[in-house]
Amino acid sequence: MWTHAHPGLGDPAGILHEARTRQNKAAALRAMQTSLAGARADAGSAEWSALSRDAYVARLESIAPDVDLLIRGLDAQADALGRYSVEVEQIQELAVALESQRLAAQTDLMASQRELSMAHLGGGGEGFFADPTGEKNRARIEGLITDEQSRLAGLAVQAEELIHRRYAADAACAQGLASEGVLGATAQFTAAAISIATPETLLAKLALLPERDLAVLLATHPDLVKQALGADPAAVQTWWASLAAPGSTELSAAQLALIGGAPAIVGTLNGLPALVRVAANRLNAGTRLAEIDAEVDTFARSPMSSIEAYYERTDKLAELEKERVYLQRTVDGKNQLYLYDRAESRIVEMLGTPSADTRHRVTYVPGTMSNMAMFYDGSVQDFSAWFVKRHPDTVAFVYKDGLFPGDTDGPLGDDAGYWAEKALGTPAGVLDANSADFAEKAGQTLADFETGVVLDPLLAGAEKTAFAHSWGLADVTSAESHGATYDSVVSLSGAWMPEDWAPNPATTYSDYSYWDALQVAQGTGVVGDGNNPRSSEAFEAGEYYQGPDPVMTRDWYGRTVPDPGVLLDNHNLVATDRGANRQVLEDIEKEMYK
Repeated sequence: MWTHAHPGLGDPAGILHEARTRQNKAAALRAMQTSLAGARADAGSAEWSALSRDAYVARLESIAPDVDLLIRGLDAQADALGRYSVEVEQIQELAVALESQRLAAQTDLMASQRELSMAHLGGGGEGFFADPTGEKNRARIEGLITDEQSRLAGLAVQAEELIHRRYAADAACAQGLASEGVLGATAQFTAAAISIATPETLLAKLALLPERDLAVLLATHPDLVKQALGADPAAVQTWWASLAAPGSTELSAAQLALIGGAPAIVGTLNGLPALVRVAANRLNAGTRLAEIDAEVDTFARSPMSSIEAYYERTDKLAELEKERVYLQRTVDGKNQLYLYDRAESRIVEMLGTPSADTRHRVTYVPGTMSNMAMFYDGSVQDFSAWFVKRHPDTVAFVYKDGLFPGDTDGPLGDDAGYWAEKALGTPAGVLDANSADFAEKAGQTLADFETGVVLDPLLAGAEKTAFAHSWGLADVTSAESHGATYDSVVSLSGAWMPEDWAPNPATTYSDYSYWDALQVAQGTGVVGDGNNPRSSEAFEAGEYYQGPDPVMTRDWYGRTVPDPGVLLDNHNLVATDRGANRQVLEDIEKEMYK
């Protein structure tokens, strides 16, 4: 707290940080406005009509003015705090300068007073013996004292003016912050309150908020998303059902408000119906598109310091463009996202439409080095899409919840060293493909996903099949160890199973493989310590399929050796819808739909 003696006390940097925090919140709300506008524009589609289109649009339109009000309020607060920060900093600088001048003037005054005292002690005589030089010196010193006293008085006036200036700055800032009233009921969601709330308690509070406050809450408190993710899927299902209108199959006003006002939570919450999450993630895709626009603009305005920076920017812009095209298809209703979080490498795309006629539900887990770009170009979806297109009673989830081995350097990247990454040209994270700890954590995440999906009333009775390519089998079987259950597990040249995995007696296990690079590596016994599908009695496996190209070739010395390129192509082929893989597809189809 500042005082009259110290009117410059305060933390301008801290005040400026608060201003920037409000600017960031306002920017997040502007992105949400774009999302809301997109939702209103898309509401005429058949999908939105099924979600009570008219009521939904009405909710969004009622939210929009309040969002705009909050943006203006946050902008006003940011402006007030920014001005206050500058003013306090200037007052501090002036106060320091005034104090320096006051000390100098006080020092000069004391020196002059001492000099005058010495002049008086020296005397100078009287009458005939008077010393005119001494009189002049004393007069000079007295003049200096008068000047220095006037100087101190002037500095005191300036110090008083600083006090009034600080009062005025405080008042102006307080007036600017008066817009805080627009925050409404969200004021209860303080950092302290959030930290002690259970996920289930948090969800209950969200459902009770006024629609306007719900719509703006996540933009001002993005940490609520992670807090809500810990909710038990069964509790989420019960909570969502409690919000439904009695006797109605349509979404209730409260449910619609949650989709439109808190899509970042609804789109990630295990235990919610798939179509509800898809609707929320359509809004989230619109928000992400606005963020991409901002990122592209930042890159365009950033100077390039080197040729490396040029190529880095070019690569990043190309990556953003691929994401933009994919998400625009999502906003247009052509992709269905059950989960999307680019920052955390989380994406699950749903193929097909859950309904009362759904008989088969597939989880497809791709393998090593699977990344977001593979979803953007559609290459990771085509295997599952082949079955969904031929069988409308099938819904498939193409799954990647978090980093996969080789997606980035991964947790084991630091252990790879020069020879694994540089010399062999292998991403360091590939080592995670053989890590029991990595599979353990990934399996728990997949098991949580399965728990949430099976609670969907439209999917609960469907036959459950897991397609697992390469490392994906380690993920699927680890998920089984964490409680996930499937009617059948289909290994597509699957890598390995955890040591503590035991086959479920109620599950059918099968492996479909070409002779490929992974089969060669498994022959050494180092992949999963030899615990592989074709070495396990639990998996049914026929002869290896024949790829389009011969596996064996001749080296420079005329010796017959395996062709590494063909072996790698065969490993990838088994998880595609290419014509060369038709026999694998049809054999799996016969097994699934018999």
